[in-house]
Amino acid sequence: MIEDYVKARKLGEREIRRARSEGRDPYLAALDEILPEADSLPHIPVGLQEIPLRMIAGTKTTARANAFARNFMPVMRERTELAVKWSNLYDAQIDEGIRDPIQVFEYMLHFYVQEGNKRVSVLKFLDVPSIEAEITRIMPKESEEPDYLMYQEFLEFYACVPIYDIVFTKPGSYHRFASLVHQDLKHVWDREFINVVRGAFFRFYRVFLKKGGDRLPITAGDAFLLYLQVYRFDSLLDRSKSDIDERLDQVWKEVLLETKDVKVSLIKEPIEDEKKSFFTMGTMGVSFNENHPLRALFVYGKDPSSDSWEKAHEEGRQYIDQKFNGTVKTNAMMAADLKENPIRISDEVKKYDVVFTTRRELMTDTLRVALQYPQVRFFNCSIFLNYQSVTGYFGRMYEAMFLMGRVAARAAENHKVGYVANAPVYGRLSEINAFAIGAALVDPEVKVHLEWSGKKEGRWQDAFQKEGINVYAGPELNDDWDNQPVHGVRKITDHGVELLAVPVWNWNLYYEKIIQMILDRNWDRAKNESNGTAVSCWWGMDAGVIDVRADASMNWLIQKDMRIWKRLLINDAWNPFEGELRSQQKEIQADGTQRLSSEDIISMDWLNHNIIGSVPLITELNEDMEKMTRMSGIRGTEEI
Repeated sequence: MIEDYVKARKLGEREIRRARSEGRDPYLAALDEILPEADSLPHIPVGLQEIPLRMIAGTKTTARANAFARNFMPVMRERTELAVKWSNLYDAQIDEGIRDPIQVFEYMLHFYVQEGNKRVSVLKFLDVPSIEAEITRIMPKESEEPDYLMYQEFLEFYACVPIYDIVFTKPGSYHRFASLVHQDLKHVWDREFINVVRGAFFRFYRVFLKKGGDRLPITAGDAFLLYLQVYRFDSLLDRSKSDIDERLDQVWKEVLLETKDVKVSLIKEPIEDEKKSFFTMGTMGVSFNENHPLRALFVYGKDPSSDSWEKAHEEGRQYIDQKFNGTVKTNAMMAADLKENPIRISDEVKKYDVVFTTRRELMTDTLRVALQYPQVRFFNCSIFLNYQSVTGYFGRMYEAMFLMGRVAARAAENHKVGYVANAPVYGRLSEINAFAIGAALVDPEVKVHLEWSGKKEGRWQDAFQKEGINVYAGPELNDDWDNQPVHGVRKITDHGVELLAVPVWNWNLYYEKIIQMILDRNWDRAKNESNGTAVSCWWGMDAGVIDVRADASMNWLIQKDMRIWKRLLINDAWNPFEGELRSQQKEIQADGTQRLSSEDIISMDWLNHNIIGSVPLITELNEDMEKMTRMSGIRGTEEI
């Protein structure tokens, strides 16, 4: 009906006025203008597919671009040919539905209409979510740009799940989504299950739109992934719209965090404020004392009696009990086995004031209970897994590994040292590179041979033996199972293996300082002043939570060298990542440049120029290390 065309035209005119006021082109985007070389790039027929109308970004050519506003609403007068044809299509849609598919070109997850602009316009006016289209994909030029790399991840996903509905923007998200719905990206998914996934996503998407999600600079897919990390996929199938709405309310502050340019506030040293009386009216309730102790729970992923990492945290828990002498009461529990129980952390956490989970693999489970019980302070032993509801805490271990590199280079007689790492997660490459930089400052000719104990195939011991390496940072020679983040420097001699120096975590002091901050209300203040960002503690040698310990028999000059450089690090007089830095491929920064930012150090994805080795792909890792890397792997670990 022409009356409906008039209404649609008014929407188009309104969009034109708004676009002009914002200094934007008010008419349809044309692919031929956006990508002049489109016709020369590879074209791949995708076939007939139902596509979301929200992903149609414009038209292929400029011929009809000015007939529609940017929102695909018509702008030509009522007595034109366009108005008549548009009205006829509108009537056909109302009477029996538009059946003929449109023809589109897809470029980088945006669709441009070759044939069917009016059909798109009518269906957008009627708020229809999708339309059938004959798709031709235009392949982009190869690039190292983040958008191109994410598109390659999408193509890997599409090969198994041929849908366009769900789009992610963060590396690794497609693989993470597959694991959350108990699938992988190695096999084509069952068509019936794909329809179930699309239905679940659409239920979520309607609620997401209701909350204004279309105005956020993230995709509904990004929000959907966050939702699924907290609530199981199955729950979307048997929950009402109001239940989904309520649950999305709980995770909404985490969704908003994804829209911020600065997502995390790093606390790089403990907050110690003598004016404690100011904070006695803190937001988290009454002060703690022997009659009302702070209740702290430690949740372990492995048994502390058999796992050295968990044992160190358990010793920290016991120390806290003794140190605060009744003001703090602690307890410990094991997280449930994921294979036996999908809920790894029980609702017992609600009885406590603070909960520490000691492995980064427990972050997802920690987030779930943190959103359910916002009155509890939750901490997870990780870095750069950014959530408002859970605080990360970890150490600047790269400082210690810089010193370890200096020790290794002095001990090696053939300009070769080894380094064994378990998985390429956030912070790991800064430790490897700091070690390599420390070694190079002692011996400019030294090469650091990097091996990964978390890989499925190959043994680092064999690789080192083949290269004639007898000084290395890594576990015992007979240790094939390695879940430690860092190791000391060892030397292979005719009499066995000597441990020359070792980095030390002081978890006793780390937990003491966190607990003290909570008791003094400094922690609550820091959270309140974080402006909606996540908060992470990233403490180092200056806080006393990281240290190095040398074997007493080590040459006294080497020990003196360690003490000198340790003092420089503690006093912030020098940093391994300042001045000239060179990777295996290029110069990272020139001489005289200030040190890298903390964020760049944590997310480092390059290897120093004197390192022999590479970063493994996720698919090269064993099951445990693969899970860890999928959660917090650096860029470049995804299978392309």
